[in-house]
Amino acid sequence: MSSVTAFADDTFTTTEANSLGDLKEKTESEGEKILVFFASNRMVVNPSKTGLLVFRPTSSQHDQFSCRLGGEEITESPEEKILGVIVDNELKWSSHVQKLKNECNYHLSILRRIRRVLSANQTKMIANGMIMSRIRYCLAIHGAEQLRVTQDDKLTGVCHQMQLIQNEMLRIIFNHKKCDRVKITDMLESADMLSVNQLIGYSILMEAWKSKNFEIPHLSDLLKYERNDDRTLRSNSTNSATSSVIEPFASCARKLWNLATPRFRTTNLVTVAKIESRKLANSLPVM
Repeated sequence: MSSVTAFADDTFTTTEANSLGDLKEKTESEGEKILVFFASNRMVVNPSKTGLLVFRPTSSQHDQFSCRLGGEEITESPEEKILGVIVDNELKWSSHVQKLKNECNYHLSILRRIRRVLSANQTKMIANGMIMSRIRYCLAIHGAEQLRVTQDDKLTGVCHQMQLIQNEMLRIIFNHKKCDRVKITDMLESADMLSVNQLIGYSILMEAWKSKNFEIPHLSDLLKYERNDDRTLRSNSTNSATSSVIEPFASCARKLWNLATPRFRTTNLVTVAKIESRKLANSLPVM
């Protein structure tokens, strides 16, 4: 099975196969179809710039996979950047978070310098654009494995690293030093911001709501909201959800959806959905 996804000038195909031989055949076949389509629409393609990721059921030793595309030999790589997100062949996010840290640390240094001549509100506005926009970008994708719904859930190193970035940003905004020992929760409240963990919950919940209301392909199939039989149960009226696959995003979306208010589950207004999902996000652990 193969599917083609495109966004602006980025195009990629996803192919499933039961063996590497079958995968090679399908990948080359689908790739040639894409090249023919581009050529028929007078678009220039550079096959040598094509990236290739292979997701295997296990991480055991294996031969490097390659295929031919437009006369070029394309060899698999351990990670690729897709729309600004670094995805590796084990679906881990350490490389992406490291990239995020490097970018944010650079912008934190800029924020420190301009804070000397700007007010807290002005600094907050710039920090939202330079730092929080990077933290929020695709957070629902790589944050699903890091989400803590309750205090008993494990705190991951990835989420902790992102929270440290936000903590330093808040100290700069309010002109505090680490030795002042001002509570992060107090600064978050003063800035009217959600913590990174809370942002992950908010992002996942909103994606679940949009996928249901706008019937977004693939995402809308991850949660089921109706029973598969004719029984009438009292729980039917609660619009509770079940996840159709064992997958981090689907699991988190199910938990959050079932914790959300009836108003959130039934509304078709994005403004109401944002208000209700923010209320739930505020109840999640800060870290």
